[in-house]
Amino acid sequence: MNVNQAFNSANFKHRVTSMNPILALLMVFAMTLVALTLLPFLLLFGLISFLTLRFLGKKMLRRQQAEQAHAYQNYANVQREPTAPYADMFKRSGTSQASKTGRTFEHQAD
Repeated sequence: MNVNQAFNSANFKHRVTSMNPILALLMVFAMTLVALTLLPFLLLFGLISFLTLRFLGKKMLRRQQAEQAHAYQNYANVQREPTAPYADMFKRSGTSQASKTGRTFEHQAD
Protein backbone atom coordinates (compact mmCIF):
# COMPACT_ATOMS: atom_id res chain seq x y z
CA MET A 1 0.00 0.00 0.00
CA ASN A 2 1.32 3.38 -0.96
CA VAL A 3 1.51 5.99 1.80
CA ASN A 4 -0.25 8.59 -0.31
CA GLN A 5 -3.30 6.38 -0.69
CA ALA A 6 -3.94 6.55 3.04
CA PHE A 7 -4.31 10.33 2.80
CA ASN A 8 -6.31 10.40 -0.38
CA SER A 9 -9.09 12.98 0.05
CA ALA A 10 -11.79 10.70 -1.33
CA ASN A 11 -10.80 7.87 1.02
CA PHE A 12 -10.54 10.26 3.94
CA LYS A 13 -13.99 11.74 3.27
CA HIS A 14 -15.45 8.27 3.09
CA ARG A 15 -13.81 7.22 6.34
CA VAL A 16 -14.99 10.32 8.20
CA THR A 17 -18.56 10.18 6.94
CA SER A 18 -18.89 6.46 7.54
CA MET A 19 -17.55 6.64 11.12
CA ASN A 20 -19.94 5.99 13.95
CA PRO A 21 -20.73 9.37 15.60
CA ILE A 22 -20.58 7.92 19.12
CA LEU A 23 -17.16 6.42 18.38
CA ALA A 24 -15.95 9.74 16.96
CA LEU A 25 -17.20 11.58 20.05
CA LEU A 26 -15.45 9.11 22.34
CA MET A 27 -12.24 9.51 20.34
CA VAL A 28 -12.43 13.30 20.66
CA PHE A 29 -13.01 13.02 24.41
CA ALA A 30 -10.12 10.56 24.76
CA MET A 31 -7.75 12.82 22.82
CA THR A 32 -8.85 15.85 24.87
CA LEU A 33 -8.35 13.97 28.14
CA VAL A 34 -4.89 12.81 27.08
CA ALA A 35 -3.95 16.34 25.99
CA LEU A 36 -5.17 17.89 29.25
CA THR A 37 -3.42 15.22 31.28
CA LEU A 38 -0.07 15.58 29.50
CA LEU A 39 -0.11 19.38 29.17
CA PRO A 40 0.96 20.17 32.78
CA PHE A 41 3.85 17.71 32.51
CA LEU A 42 4.90 19.26 29.23
CA LEU A 43 4.78 22.76 30.73
CA LEU A 44 6.71 21.58 33.79
CA PHE A 45 9.37 20.02 31.57
CA GLY A 46 9.63 23.27 29.61
CA LEU A 47 9.97 25.33 32.78
CA ILE A 48 12.65 23.07 34.27
CA SER A 49 14.64 23.00 31.02
CA PHE A 50 14.38 26.80 30.66
CA LEU A 51 15.60 27.44 34.20
CA THR A 52 18.39 24.89 33.88
CA LEU A 53 19.63 26.34 30.60
CA ARG A 54 19.37 29.86 31.96
CA PHE A 55 21.53 29.25 35.02
CA LEU A 56 23.96 26.85 33.36
CA GLY A 57 24.22 29.18 30.38
CA LYS A 58 25.24 32.08 32.62
CA LYS A 59 27.83 29.92 34.35
CA MET A 60 29.24 28.63 31.06
CA LEU A 61 29.28 32.12 29.55
CA ARG A 62 31.14 33.48 32.57
CA ARG A 63 33.73 30.70 32.28
CA GLN A 64 34.15 31.32 28.55
CA GLN A 65 34.59 35.06 29.04
CA ALA A 66 37.21 34.41 31.73
CA GLU A 67 39.10 32.15 29.32
CA GLN A 68 39.00 34.83 26.64
CA ALA A 69 40.25 37.47 29.06
CA HIS A 70 43.34 35.38 29.83
CA ALA A 71 43.90 34.20 26.26
CA TYR A 72 46.58 36.75 25.35
CA GLN A 73 48.07 37.20 28.81
CA ASN A 74 51.17 35.12 28.05
CA TYR A 75 51.72 36.64 24.59
CA ALA A 76 53.15 40.15 24.97
CA ASN A 77 54.06 40.53 21.28
CA VAL A 78 50.54 39.97 19.93
CA GLN A 79 49.20 42.92 17.96
CA ARG A 80 46.18 44.18 19.84
CA GLU A 81 43.39 46.33 18.57
CA PRO A 82 43.85 50.00 19.47
CA THR A 83 41.32 51.56 21.80
CA ALA A 84 38.60 53.57 20.19
CA PRO A 85 39.03 57.33 20.25
CA TYR A 86 36.87 59.00 22.89
CA ALA A 87 36.10 55.60 24.45
CA ASP A 88 36.55 57.01 27.94
CA MET A 89 34.66 60.22 27.25
CA PHE A 90 31.72 59.41 29.51
CA LYS A 91 33.57 57.49 32.22
CA ARG A 92 33.46 59.03 35.64
CA SER A 93 36.74 59.76 37.24
CA GLY A 94 36.74 58.61 40.85
CA THR A 95 38.54 61.61 42.40
CA SER A 96 36.66 64.50 40.80
CA GLN A 97 33.16 63.06 41.26
CA ALA A 98 33.76 62.05 44.87
CA SER A 99 34.74 65.58 45.90
CA LYS A 100 31.75 67.32 44.30
CA THR A 101 28.53 67.37 46.21
CA GLY A 102 25.36 69.34 45.70
CA ARG A 103 24.41 70.96 42.44
CA THR A 104 26.23 70.10 39.25
CA PHE A 105 25.98 73.61 37.79
CA GLU A 106 27.07 76.64 39.77
CA HIS A 107 25.79 79.94 38.50
CA GLN A 108 28.29 82.73 38.64
CA ALA A 109 26.89 86.08 39.61
CA ASP A 110 27.14 88.98 37.16
